Amino acid sequence: MAKATVPNYLLLTYLLIHLLLPSYLSETITLYKPEDILDAARSQCLVLFPHENLTKWKKDILQLLADVSFGNESSVLFGTVNTDNFLWPNGRELNLEGSKTMENYFLIFKRIELDRTCLLLPETNIPIPSVATYNLTSFVSPDVLDDIVQFINTNCHTFRNKEGQLTVAGIHRQHILENLFKVPKTKENKNLDHKQEDESCMIGENDYAKKCENRDEHITNAKTQNKYVDTKSELQKCDRIQLSELSSPLQFFQEFVSLSKPVIITGAIKQWPAFTKWTRAFLHDRYGDIKIHIKMTSDGIYEGVEPKSIWRDESEKEIPKAVLEKLLYPDLVVVRPASREILFSDFLDLVENISQGKVKDISAYLEYSSIADYFPELQEDITEMEFFRNILELKHLNLWLSDGNTLGKLHFDPFDNFLCQISGVKELLLYEPHDNSKLYEAHIQEAVLSYNQSSHTFHRKTLLESTSMVMSPVDISDPDLKRFPKFADLQPLNCTIQAGEVLYMPAFWWHEVQSKPNVSEHRNMAVNFWYEPFLTREFPCPECSLDVNPKYFHLL
Repeated sequence: MAKATVPNYLLLTYLLIHLLLPSYLSETITLYKPEDILDAARSQCLVLFPHENLTKWKKDILQLLADVSFGNESSVLFGTVNTDNFLWPNGRELNLEGSKTMENYFLIFKRIELDRTCLLLPETNIPIPSVATYNLTSFVSPDVLDDIVQFINTNCHTFRNKEGQLTVAGIHRQHILENLFKVPKTKENKNLDHKQEDESCMIGENDYAKKCENRDEHITNAKTQNKYVDTKSELQKCDRIQLSELSSPLQFFQEFVSLSKPVIITGAIKQWPAFTKWTRAFLHDRYGDIKIHIKMTSDGIYEGVEPKSIWRDESEKEIPKAVLEKLLYPDLVVVRPASREILFSDFLDLVENISQGKVKDISAYLEYSSIADYFPELQEDITEMEFFRNILELKHLNLWLSDGNTLGKLHFDPFDNFLCQISGVKELLLYEPHDNSKLYEAHIQEAVLSYNQSSHTFHRKTLLESTSMVMSPVDISDPDLKRFPKFADLQPLNCTIQAGEVLYMPAFWWHEVQSKPNVSEHRNMAVNFWYEPFLTREFPCPECSLDVNPKYFHLL
């Protein structure tokens, strides 16, 4: 049952009554030890008063914060801690940001942001929460309580007022998270919504031996219906809007950014000089002498996942056993394309020869190449979306160029993305970021293709120590639903864009991209703007949900 809030005019009365009555706080309050703090801080923020200096009026403030101001906030814990001779389990002392005495302070142990990027952390590398301190005064007033609550909100990423109610920003955040866009299910996909409630019939992620004969027929049918290659025309499609329909940045923010809703914007970039200026001849003459870094494969598939067993490892190093034991899919690898340093003029010639069929069994791709670093003058020929400028922080501006016959396998990007198509077509299939267990998000070992320039052949012989964190092990064109049964519940969104169109793709939406060349130029060219995301989450973390990025709390 939710705890009742106390109206503003009763707050001081609440404190005065507790100042006059015997305190019972010492009987109910939790005293946190260092190891308890470490455990709790993995998911919660802790507000702790020094136990050795816990006077009567401090107890009452602590009781008021715990019972009223944050009584309905499960992400914050309140209690006490002995700061004298405090040591973390690894022997480190408590860092109090320069505070020499704790007589009139309380401490906030912030929620630990786990390092999910590395699976090889030593046992002694215990994540320690950062600590913020607040200097209390002996004079108790509602104004002081306002400051204390705001300090807790800032450090714990909460949105409460002293009466325990959500602030306006908190109400806005709650509304955003309760109304995130979800792909409507088609009739075909509703037949696949089997819920998988029979625990005895669950297929383990690494267990091929378990079988469920009663579900074989269902799985076979679901697998056939999930082959998007044959059903693209039947899939739900991205909304499309004209640039002229966008009246203000606020409209775009409310209807798409805050909802995490993909949308295609037509008529947004056809006025760019890039459309007429960026011909092959212009790029060849202007930037031909620049050395660039390109990616290559034999079949145009980029970052696919395949069995590790088909790789012949000739690397000197092996993936550490400690890492291997933590992998959910140790039998799979993410295939990184071969790379090559090449003059831009040679790359353009290679693309032309591939397009004309003079060079076969090779695909060359200039992927996410920084325009600012390699082609700074080209920035004059493109502009940010006027309705989006100055809303989010621009992180990267990239150029994408290939012969057009490329397939980027299923993955997500931790950026809000404006993908601007200049020539050719990109067919994108998008999957929601709301339940990543259905896409089996995890660390997957990486391998890199080798390319022999003399024989013009590719070889699978180099396994890497590193892991990928953004690729799905599911092949959406032919999913193995015995191993990945939850995938059958997902409904993709078809967001195909033509030249002159822009796809707004919010961060963490899974997507697979099939590029097709322009008929006359025999190439596929796009520019994309990557922004610090408005909605973010930890990854790889299948159970982690989207939340408002703290960097944008000022927009709430």
